[in-house]
Amino acid sequence: MIRLQQSLLFLVLSSILALGCGSDKPPRLATSDTLDHYYRGNEYVLNDKPDSAITEYMLCIKADSSNWRAYYQLGGLYQLQGDFANSLNCFSRSVELKPEFTLGYFNKSNLEEMIGDEKNSMADLKRAITLKKDFFMAILSKARKESSSGNYKAAIADFDEAISIRPDFYLAYSMRGSCKFKMGDFAGAVGDFEKEIELMPNHIMGYVNRAVAYGELKNYRAAVDDLSVAIQIDPMWSQSLIYRGIYYNKMNKKDSGCGDFRVALKLKNPQAESFSNEYCK
Repeated sequence: MIRLQQSLLFLVLSSILALGCGSDKPPRLATSDTLDHYYRGNEYVLNDKPDSAITEYMLCIKADSSNWRAYYQLGGLYQLQGDFANSLNCFSRSVELKPEFTLGYFNKSNLEEMIGDEKNSMADLKRAITLKKDFFMAILSKARKESSSGNYKAAIADFDEAISIRPDFYLAYSMRGSCKFKMGDFAGAVGDFEKEIELMPNHIMGYVNRAVAYGELKNYRAAVDDLSVAIQIDPMWSQSLIYRGIYYNKMNKKDSGCGDFRVALKLKNPQAESFSNEYCK
């Protein structure tokens, strides 16, 4: 679990990055009191004292009710404490005061997703992307949402955009490959999983997902080879054994396949017994 201090540090750093959004001018605060309270709040965040930080940001807002940065920091702190209602109110106030605040819309969207408000979450993501066309994480989040909703064509288009910005991000290929798989484009899925493996050779799911795509293409030898690599990476993840056992049996290698099911059974895989009964009797 990420320590609270690390999460709070992210809030401060992201706020600092956000200070220049929409303007080339250095940030200005209305009064010295506002300035003191705001930066004192940041110091408390860095020292893992969220309650004291909240007090300072509230004093900052009392001194200057238009301080969107303080509302943003408060929103993050309330979110970390599980006070989602106050967090959402603060994020909303932050973007009301600073309509071009891209990161504010992104974090507001993340919170809305957390509380189940998918409609507003997607709307805020789109707003963030409109403001910053190359906002990689927002584009990736939108793609993931489209995929979760079954809008695979839209998701693939978003993943294409994300990959054009960050061609080295292996998970984008993994998620795009999963969309292609669900649309029945198994060869396209193999290509994406191959790129995922190229970028992250020890990522077990790249091999497992490519194996399943190979299986749909009836290339069982390639599927078995990928699953053998996956098993070497993590011998305790029994689902790789289940898949390999299935493909061994499809290759008429019953002894090898049933041997995999027996090992998976010892590892307490819940599917192992049913597959043993189906293939090995």
